[in-house]
Amino acid sequence: LHESGRIPSIESLRAVDSGVDSSLEAIIVDRRSDPAFKELHNRVHDISCSCITTKEVVDQLAKLICNRMGGPVIMGEDELVPMWKECIDGLKEIFKVVVPIGSLSVGLCRHRALLFKVLADIIDLPCRIAKGCKYCNRDDAASCLVRFGLDREYLVDLVGKPGHLWEPDSLLNGPSSISISSPLRFPRPKPVEPAVDFRLLAKQYFSDSQSLNLVFDPASDDMGFSMFHRQYDNPGGENDALAENGGGSLPPSANMPPQNMMRASNQIEAAPMNAPPISQPVPNRANRELGLDGDDMDIPWCDLNIKEKIGAGSFGTVHRAEWHGSDVAVKILMEQDFHAERVNEFLREVAIMKRLRHPNIVLFMGAVTQPPNLSIVTEYLSRGSLYRLLHKSGAREQLDERRRLSMAYDVAKGMNYLHNRNPPIVHRDLKSPNLLVDKKYTVKVCDFGLSRLKASTFLSSKSAAGTPEWMAPEVLRDEPSNEKSDVYSFGVILWELATLQQPWGNLNPAQVVAAVGFKCKRLEIPRNLNPQVAAIIEGCWTNEPWKRPSFATIMDLLRPLIKSAVPPPNRSDL
Repeated sequence: LHESGRIPSIESLRAVDSGVDSSLEAIIVDRRSDPAFKELHNRVHDISCSCITTKEVVDQLAKLICNRMGGPVIMGEDELVPMWKECIDGLKEIFKVVVPIGSLSVGLCRHRALLFKVLADIIDLPCRIAKGCKYCNRDDAASCLVRFGLDREYLVDLVGKPGHLWEPDSLLNGPSSISISSPLRFPRPKPVEPAVDFRLLAKQYFSDSQSLNLVFDPASDDMGFSMFHRQYDNPGGENDALAENGGGSLPPSANMPPQNMMRASNQIEAAPMNAPPISQPVPNRANRELGLDGDDMDIPWCDLNIKEKIGAGSFGTVHRAEWHGSDVAVKILMEQDFHAERVNEFLREVAIMKRLRHPNIVLFMGAVTQPPNLSIVTEYLSRGSLYRLLHKSGAREQLDERRRLSMAYDVAKGMNYLHNRNPPIVHRDLKSPNLLVDKKYTVKVCDFGLSRLKASTFLSSKSAAGTPEWMAPEVLRDEPSNEKSDVYSFGVILWELATLQQPWGNLNPAQVVAAVGFKCKRLEIPRNLNPQVAAIIEGCWTNEPWKRPSFATIMDLLRPLIKSAVPPPNRSDL
């Protein structure tokens, strides 16, 4: 590295004899060949799903990393050094100098910061690695800063008090070292001297701002960016600053003289945060509870150009809208008076949807959190609901056997994703009106207003809040239910896809409750239906929930049927 001025390749590092250069150490992040890291990868997804606010996620992630890497230390990181040396020496005998990060049973601040950053990136938690540590004075010390909202940054403790948030005075590391003062600390005006050529710095500043997605507000000079090295007041009289580790440097062509480079010490000025909890960092109540801070998902109502109504339900109405030139769907909360149950339903849907990313789950794009326009904004799917598509004239000619089986497979994939979250996400209102279809006939699951994060074996709620035609008998009877109630609902959807008929079209909702919930009635399966499809439907409708197949099993059963399905010339029955 010192000879060539370049970062060495992994292959060249692996060729180094650890016995010859015992001081060399390289930590590699490789999810393909590091089973311990794969486990952490899965656990961080679980944390993301089970936590509602950003602060909760940060706290749980910090504690996971701290416990994984030797636990907390109170007196300083020097307590960890002997254990670290013993750990790394043993690992070097196995891996030489390139050590997988998942194999570390003890980690110093730099290792903990690296692991936090890598895991945070997996769940889109905005953070950055910064140079300096509250617990040590080494040149290679590092910490992590987590962003809350657009301009709030806090240092997350990974060493002494895992999960504790500190208020730093931070410097975004770049060659220009543009400083952003903590939003909870007033600027401290001091006489300063220009440290670099102003024109060169300005040019680099705008380059840095672009790469970091920073917004420059010329009207906020007193609270914005400082282009000079600032002197800070502190008991020790030192200039405490924080510079990001490894954030890049000016190209050689910039020719910035070393004496003009801004400098920052390793130390972080940190004080206990005397501010409201980070779960409440934003101005309005709805935004606080939604935990939208830091995700840039709070959409102003004025940015939406509302167009025609495309749907309605117990939750509210759905409209097509234009947002920054793109078509979106806007689900407007029916009641805007902050009635507790409705608002909780709204917050619950947003909290769940913001963490879900799957090709068969409708993409959540943001939320309007200010009444009287509480709304959820998602991607717009041009073909509308599966219900509408199946029950319009000409559906049999438009949707052949293979396509309808593929649609069923899409639903199973989306639901399998939800059920494999930890804890599982139970939809509880799975039905064809809550399945949307895009222009390529891909089906996506939507409408999680009635979902529950299942904390134990059974759902605590017994409220029959879905639509009777698709609901499982145990739910209709107000009995405890789990994710297998969604499997029953899928059976009704598969029946719809097979027959192109409306379920229980000859009964009113009360009659459906009586027939399915208390008389063990089921929809009639046509005799000419593909026996394998009929078997899947019957399995989904088993009266005992535990006997119903999982969505993973349903996918395995549907896959060969899709491959073998060839629509006859004049008929497309399943």
